[in-house]
Order: sequence, then C-alpha cells, then structure tokens
Amino acid sequence: MNRVIIITGTRKGIGRYLAEQYLAEGDIVYGCSRRNCDLEHENYHHENLDVADEEKVVAFVRNVYKEQKRIDVLINNAGMASMNHVLLTPKMTAERVMNTNFMGSFLFSRECAKYMMKQRNGRIVNYSTVAVALNLNGELVYSSSKAAVEQLTRVWPEKSVSMASR
Repeated sequence: MNRVIIITGTRKGIGRYLAEQYLAEGDIVYGCSRRNCDLEHENYHHENLDVADEEKVVAFVRNVYKEQKRIDVLINNAGMASMNHVLLTPKMTAERVMNTNFMGSFLFSRECAKYMMKQRNGRIVNYSTVAVALNLNGELVYSSSKAAVEQLTRVWPEKSVSMASR
C-alpha cells in the first residue's frame, strides 16, 4: 500500500528532493511551502501556506486525513536561516526564524500526531542542524530554533510517541 506522506517545505531543496523520491516510489505526497511549487505529479498535492499559521496547518492536516483516511509519515522539513551577528539581528527576523523552524514543526507534529494516535500508526521526522552543536558565530537565532526542534523531539509526550510508533 502506498504511504500518505506530508512534507513541509517542498518547493525546493531537501523537501523537493524527498517529495520527488517518495513519488517515484509510488507514495502519495502532500507538500506545502509559502510560495507556489512547480512539481507536477498525479500523486502530489501542494498547498501554499505558512507553517506557523495555526489555522491553515490545522485545516491542511485535517484535509489530508479527510481525503486519504490516514497519515503515515510527517517530515518537518520547512526551515529558514538568518546568518547575522546577534547584535545585528532584528526582532522580526528572529521571530520569523523561530516561527518557521520551531513553531511549524510543533504545529504540524501536534496535528498529525492526533490522527496517528487515532490510527495507532505513523512516523514523524524532524530536521535539525549541526549548527546546534557547533556554536557558530552568526547562527544564534538559527541554531536556537533548531535546538528547540531537538527538544520538541526529545520531550514529545511519551504516550503519543509510543502509540504512533506501533
């Protein structure tokens, strides 16, 4: 049976590559990004949305489940970086990086986990970066947002992880 996979950030880069790979394997992929995506495939469905927009994330995930009756895998790939010295980083930039990288992963994980628990099956993959461990100058906001994603992954409620992993 083909898997139903949600991938955030499918317009370009790793997300695009993953979508193409899973489609080639026969899976059904639902992707999203802030901008239009030119990926065309009969099993690919794209939505323009900001991963930090709670209302849109809830509606997107609900729609996938309504159409497919299951969600097998969530890949939280959407991300952005800001390589600036902390003294030169505007608050708006820091908020946008945190919202995209952490809040997007939080919202998609929360919503998909609800359906995965219901179906008693599913996988969630969260992406981080080596910048967390390397403590690189100019990457404070980016590495902090990804450290928050790592913590989200480690502290995710035990019951939902164990139920989603069966």
